[in-house]
Amino acid sequence: MLSLLILGLGLALVVGFIYLLRDEPNEETMNPPSNKAAIIKTVYFYLVSLIGLLMVVFSVADLVNLGLKTWVFPKADLNEYKQPSCAMTIYKDPGLKETDEQYQMRLKSCEDTQVSEEEARAIRNQRDAVRDISFFVVGLPLFLYHWITVRKDQKKDREAKA
Repeated sequence: MLSLLILGLGLALVVGFIYLLRDEPNEETMNPPSNKAAIIKTVYFYLVSLIGLLMVVFSVADLVNLGLKTWVFPKADLNEYKQPSCAMTIYKDPGLKETDEQYQMRLKSCEDTQVSEEEARAIRNQRDAVRDISFFVVGLPLFLYHWITVRKDQKKDREAKA
């Protein structure tokens, strides 16, 4: 979903800037942009505003989800299929001729991997938080700039018609 959002944003920016630069009023003739250019400009600004708004909404929703899982419902982020402890899965097989020291090393290795699962969950949560914060930081100014521009243009149009 996020990759489509990024792709759509990039495509909208490229197409929009091409049309905006092509049909800007000429300084020598001072001709206003054509009706086609005005429609494309309006669609562009609405589209980029929508994309910016979606970036903000999805990042805030994901941050709320992450916060709820971290502080309110910490068990929601745990693996629901609890693995049995290492002592239950790793047993000392008398047929292996394994020393107690080798058995203890296998047991410790298993316990170390279980601790790393908790660390992996923390890493995943932090990576998600960084992604969401970056989308928020980019999406909010993107939305605000384009939406304010749309509103100014609407106000100018209303005043020109009045």
